[in-house]
Amino acid sequence: MPRLLSWLTVLVLLTSCSDFDNEFAVQSANTTIEVSTDGTAFVSESFDILVKRAANYGGVYVDIPQRFTDASGRAHWRDFKLAAARRDGEDEYYSREHNVPGRSIYIGAEHCKSCSADLPTGLTKIQITYWLGRLVRQEGDHEILFLPAYMGRVHGQAAKKTLTLKLPPGGTLRPAQQNRAAAYDLRRSAPNEILVSIPAGKGDRVLPDIEIEYPAGTFVTVTSGKRVQLWLSDHFLPFLSILGPLIVGLVAILKFRPSWLVPASLITVDTKVTESISPALAAYLFRDWKADAAKAAFMASVCHLAVKRTLRISSLGEDAEASDLLAKQDRRKSKAGRAKWCDLPAATRLVFRGNAKGPSVGDRSRVKNARPDVRDELHRTVTEEYQKIRGIDRWSLAAAASILALGIAVASFSGLFLFSAAISGLLLTVFLVVAMFRHPERFPVATGTFEQFKQAMSLIVGLPMMAIVALVYIGTTEVISEQWPYLMAILLHIVGVIAVLAMLPIPTAKQRQIRNNMLVLNRYLRGEIDGPAMSVECYEHYLPFAVALDIEHRWTERFNLWQEGQKMDAYAPDWLITP
Repeated sequence: MPRLLSWLTVLVLLTSCSDFDNEFAVQSANTTIEVSTDGTAFVSESFDILVKRAANYGGVYVDIPQRFTDASGRAHWRDFKLAAARRDGEDEYYSREHNVPGRSIYIGAEHCKSCSADLPTGLTKIQITYWLGRLVRQEGDHEILFLPAYMGRVHGQAAKKTLTLKLPPGGTLRPAQQNRAAAYDLRRSAPNEILVSIPAGKGDRVLPDIEIEYPAGTFVTVTSGKRVQLWLSDHFLPFLSILGPLIVGLVAILKFRPSWLVPASLITVDTKVTESISPALAAYLFRDWKADAAKAAFMASVCHLAVKRTLRISSLGEDAEASDLLAKQDRRKSKAGRAKWCDLPAATRLVFRGNAKGPSVGDRSRVKNARPDVRDELHRTVTEEYQKIRGIDRWSLAAAASILALGIAVASFSGLFLFSAAISGLLLTVFLVVAMFRHPERFPVATGTFEQFKQAMSLIVGLPMMAIVALVYIGTTEVISEQWPYLMAILLHIVGVIAVLAMLPIPTAKQRQIRNNMLVLNRYLRGEIDGPAMSVECYEHYLPFAVALDIEHRWTERFNLWQEGQKMDAYAPDWLITP
């Protein structure tokens, strides 16, 4: 038999900011439940509240639990619909809050800056009416109407509580499994009406439920669609709680895919890839972004400028000399010059500008002299190119946003929104402090005395105060036993958002494809696999990539062998400076 406190107990209490016992006293509490033949119930409750202090919280909370546990231990959730909230017979301001057991309805004055939230002293009557979902379950060939004894725990135990049950005819009161006489008095006041009297008491009491057995067919038969709706409502919050971690797992599987999910390795060169990236990026990808990639990226860019007829170079070595074939005025005025210049990747144009700025003898400059000046900027430019290829990882960002939204929904429906916000605020404060110590360059110092003062105050006062407020709220707020599983789920959602964001730098499928293509290109240039047919255009197109992969000699040998086989004249490119 379900416990009373896990099902339908009405509480009149205040938030943690209020001292209920000093400000209010419950004089009486009365409830009427009218059950219809469809198994739903219309509930009307009234509380006589004595306001003892002129300065008070301004209202009370009425808790309407919607979660109950049946005889087999399964948890169920029933719908709730508010009909009216009144004070002294007049419609009163109210607000709703979610919780694991059900809803908390605040009835009283609205809290705002321009209005007084205090209730006048003396006796005031709080009234609330609402509908509850189906309260009938099937057991064998009988239908059981379960009605927990209301108001077993009301703030202010000195008040006597009464409950009137108006029921469909034909029901038989089930024998109590506990000592009902010690808990409350139950008698039939009419053929289809039961009156329950709960005596005053000091401690919270667990009262036995009232169960009434009816023959099958008394209540409207539940359709299959309604059964599905009831099942979904029973499992809605648990489903939300596990959905976030499932999304995290899916993202992790896609990011760290096992061998059976990874596409087969490329066996041919994708020529479109080599046309879409710079040779400098190929050098960094082939060397996994190690320090020695900078030199190869620079020389590959110089070679790229040469085969594009922008520079003339004396050799492919580090000691090469270069002369400018594309004058600055041509890049600005000539349509052909502008087109040729704009077609070059950003990394290649950067190397050209660096070479043009370097010292020169006549119309020639030594290539290696420009490398130290452009090394850092070249790395940043290649990184930006790599990020553009990556694009925005919308799937991961959408997953992080979905997990965050699910965490907020779980926190809201479980009544832990502020508690979760306090935990998140505390974690954010710790993260900011750690990030400031580890990467101070990411937090620029304000300019100006007043701005520096505000920045110092926010660091010295603001962050500690945020942490203190969060800790105080966490330490003074009670988390009931039914909320603990959902608090753990919320923490998992927070960890999930952090995990998904931490996985963002992992290469995307397109980035992995480009790197794999560089590995295949390396085998093609070495002559280990087939690829594009050799020609002068093919040789010049792939020569910068051969320099990037440090196999330009092997690629040139293959070209020379092909040239001999074709009985062609000696190859004398116009981009090569000859003695």
